[in-house]
Amino acid sequence: RAQVIGHTVWVTPHDADERWPAGEFVNQSKDDHGLPEWVQQGRSTTDTDVVLWYVFGIHHITRPEDWPVMPADIVSFWLKPVGFFDRNPSLDVEPATSSSCHAEGDASSEGSHCH
Repeated sequence: RAQVIGHTVWVTPHDADERWPAGEFVNQSKDDHGLPEWVQQGRSTTDTDVVLWYVFGIHHITRPEDWPVMPADIVSFWLKPVGFFDRNPSLDVEPATSSSCHAEGDASSEGSHCH
């Protein structure tokens, strides 16, 4: 059971009937349904809408303020590409044409934008 936790990221073609990554009745089933079963079907993800399934766990460190009712627990994640570019794309930005870093006055004036 719980083979869904075997990988952090799963990608499947979109199917409106596939809603429960660990199976619809996780605690009541003997067989493993969900992502492992869907991936074994070998469906193509080329030129179709896909679903990215991100599997993560939470470890809550308790504190006195959580008793008798835990007010909130925040969970988030970022999708940040690694190696998407071969260099920083901002290196191709054209240099500024202005010879000054502020609109008017010198760097000490109130309207200065030099930082």
